[in-house]
Amino acid sequence: MIKLKLWNKLRHRWWGQPLVWSLVFIPLAGWLSPHIMLPEGKVYLVYLPLAVCISLLMVYDWMAIPGIVVAIMIRYSVRLGPEIGIIMTLLYLFCLGVCWLGYRCQTQRDWCARINVLGFTPPRLIWLLAFPPLLFILSLQLMIGMGLLPDEMGMVFGRANLMHTLVNFHALLIAGLSSTPLFYFVLRVLNNPRFLRTLRCRFRLEVAPGVKTGETLLWLLLLTGMVFALCYPTGVGQKEFWIDYSLTLLLPLMLYGAVRFGYHLNCIAWSVALLALFFNYRSYVRVDGRLHDLAVVSSMMLVFTLSVFLLSAINSRQLALFAKMKRASLQDPMVGLPNLRALKRDLALAPRSTLCFLRIAELDLLSRHYGMQLRIRFKQHLASTLRKGLAADEDVYQLPGYDLVLRLNGYDDEAKVAEVHATLENFRLVWNGLPIHPPLGVSYCGIAGEVEHLHLLLGELSSLADLSLTSGEPESIRNDRQDVQNAVKHKVRLLHRVQRALDGDGFILMAQPIHGVRGDSYHEILLRLPDDKGGALSPNEFLPVVHEFGLAYQLDLWVLNNTLKFMDRHRDTLPSARFAVNISPPTLCRPTLSRDVRQALQQYAIEPYQLILEITESHLMQDIHYAATTLRELRELGCRIAIDDFGTGYASYNRLRMLEVDTLKIDGSFVRNMLNDPVDHQIIASICKVALMKRLHIVAEYVESEEQQMALRALGVDYMQGYHIGQPVPLTSLAAGTQAEA
Repeated sequence: MIKLKLWNKLRHRWWGQPLVWSLVFIPLAGWLSPHIMLPEGKVYLVYLPLAVCISLLMVYDWMAIPGIVVAIMIRYSVRLGPEIGIIMTLLYLFCLGVCWLGYRCQTQRDWCARINVLGFTPPRLIWLLAFPPLLFILSLQLMIGMGLLPDEMGMVFGRANLMHTLVNFHALLIAGLSSTPLFYFVLRVLNNPRFLRTLRCRFRLEVAPGVKTGETLLWLLLLTGMVFALCYPTGVGQKEFWIDYSLTLLLPLMLYGAVRFGYHLNCIAWSVALLALFFNYRSYVRVDGRLHDLAVVSSMMLVFTLSVFLLSAINSRQLALFAKMKRASLQDPMVGLPNLRALKRDLALAPRSTLCFLRIAELDLLSRHYGMQLRIRFKQHLASTLRKGLAADEDVYQLPGYDLVLRLNGYDDEAKVAEVHATLENFRLVWNGLPIHPPLGVSYCGIAGEVEHLHLLLGELSSLADLSLTSGEPESIRNDRQDVQNAVKHKVRLLHRVQRALDGDGFILMAQPIHGVRGDSYHEILLRLPDDKGGALSPNEFLPVVHEFGLAYQLDLWVLNNTLKFMDRHRDTLPSARFAVNISPPTLCRPTLSRDVRQALQQYAIEPYQLILEITESHLMQDIHYAATTLRELRELGCRIAIDDFGTGYASYNRLRMLEVDTLKIDGSFVRNMLNDPVDHQIIASICKVALMKRLHIVAEYVESEEQQMALRALGVDYMQGYHIGQPVPLTSLAAGTQAEA
C-alpha cells in the first residue's frame, strides 16, 4: 500500500511517471513502427514515436517534456551518435513545443478534456494532428537538405523522392490520428488503474440502445476475421482483388461499429487493426509499384480513420445528449424530483405498487409570505426525509402545484402507508429559525401494472387527500369511498357543463321583482344552468365549481353583458328599467372590473343608474383595499352598490364602515322567523337603524307573507323581495309581458 501511494505521488513529478513512461514507450513505439527499407531510404507506414510524445503531453502536460527529451536523446545517440541525437532532440522539441503551446493557448484550462469531446475537435485536429507531422516533415527535410542529418528516411528534395515523402507524411498522420488515442488510454490506465473502470463505463454509455453482448462479439469477430484475411499470405493475382475490393469492405464494417458501439471501442479496435494491417502489408500490396500502392492504401486508411473516428464521436455525443434529454424529461427542473412521466414509467415496470398521494395544505399561503424558495425547499427536504424509509426502487415524485406522490412496493400496503404518515407527522422544516409544519393529507390505493388513466386516478386521490386533512388519517380508494369518487366525477361533469354554457350562451337569466314601499321597483338577475332532464340547476349547485376552477370573473361578465344586451334590445318596452346583478368577491378584487363595466355600459348605451351591483362578502375577498377602490370607482361611474346577505358570515358592521355602498340587503334567515323570534326581530331593527344613520336603502329578502311585509315596513325597510312579492321568471318574459299588456 505504501509503495502504491508513493507511485501515485510520482504522477505529479517530472522525474516520476512522466520520465519512466517516456523511457519505456518512446523506444517501444520506434520498435513497433512498421516500415520498409528501400535503396533510397527508410519509408514508414505508421510512425509511432511522435504519437507517443503527443499522448504523453495530453496526460502529463509540460511535465512530459524532460522525459521526452531524455528518451529521444538516448534513442538517436545510441544509433547515430550524440550529434545526431542532439539535432533530433531539438527537432522533436521544436515541433512538440510549438504545437502544444498553440493547443494550450487555444483551449486554456480545458486542455485535458475527454478525448472524444467534439467541442475540442478543431483545435486537436489542427495542433495535435495536422501541425506536428507537417512541422516534423518540413524540419526533417530542411535538416537533411542542409546536410545536418543523414538521409535515413529518404526525405530529400526532388521529384524522385516525392512518393517517399508522401508515404512518410501519411504514416505520421495515421499514427497521430489512430495511435495517439490508443497510447493515451494506455497511459491513463497506467497512471491510474481506476481509469480502466471508467473506460468500461464509457463503453456501456456509448453503446446504442438495444445492443446485446452477442452483437458486439459478432462485430469484433467479423473485424478480426477480415483483418486476418487481409493479412494472410496470398498469390499475386489475389492481391489485386484484396486491394481493389476487399480492403474497402472495412469501411462499412467500421461505420456500423461507429453507429452501434460509440467512440472508445471503435478507437481501440481500429487502432489495433491498423497496426496489424500495416505490419502485414505484403499480403495485400503488390510488389511491383509498391510505393504507389502503399500511398493509395495509406491515404485510404487515413480517410477511413478520420471518417470512423468523427462519426463515432458524433454518434457518442448524440447518444449522450439523448440520454441527458431523457433524464431531464423524467425530472422536475425546479424541485429536482422525478416527475409524472417518471411515475408512469415506474408503475409500468413494477408488477404491484401502492400509490400514496400527499396533499400539503397551506403551502401556497406560506409561499406568498416566505417566497417560492420555501415551497421548493419544503418539498426537497420532505422528499429527502421520506426516502430514508423507502426501498431502493421506491421513490417520491413531484406533481405540479403543492402535492407529492410516493410509489411503494406491494399492493395497497397499509403498514407502509402508516409509516409514511408517521414520518409526515414528525417532519418539520426549520425556515429562518422557525419550525414549519403545514397540515398534510394522505390518500393511497393499490395498483397492478401500468395505469392507463393516471391523471383521473390522481384526481380521485387528490379529493381523498382533502378528506384526509379533515379526518387526520390516511384515506384509501375502496368501495366505502365510492361516494367521494362519484362526487369527483360529478364535479368534473359539472365543470364541463359550465364551460359549455359559457362558450355557447347556455345559461338562463331569471328576474325576481324587488318592490319599494314608495312605488318604485327593480329586478334582481338570478342565474340558472339547464340540466339533462329539462330542469335547471340553482346557483348553489354549480357556483362552488365555478369558484374552485377560477371561472367566476368570466361568468360575472357573461351575466353583466347579457343583462345589458337585454336592456338595450328592449329599451322601448322597458324604459328606465333597473336590474341588480350579483358580483362575486374574486371579481370585485379584479383591478380591471370598473373599466370592463364602463366599456359594457358604453357599448350598450345604458345609463349607470340602471345597474345595481350586489356583492357578497366572504373570506375570498383577499384584499379589502382592492375591493374598496373598485367600489369607489363604480360609484363614481354612477352605479349603485348593494351588500347582499348582510348580517351573516363576513358581512359585518366592521366591513360596513370600510366599504362605500348604497344599499343593504338583510339576509333571509333573519326575515323568515322574525315574527316568532324576537332576536331576529331585534337584529333587523338594529340593521335598519344603522342603515338609517348612514342613509342607506334597505332590502329585505325572503318576504313570504303579508304580515312579514307589514312588520318590515314598520321597521323602516325600503324594498321587499320574496315569493310574496313575486317569483323569479325568465328575463325574456318581462319584455313579452309588457308587450302583452300594451
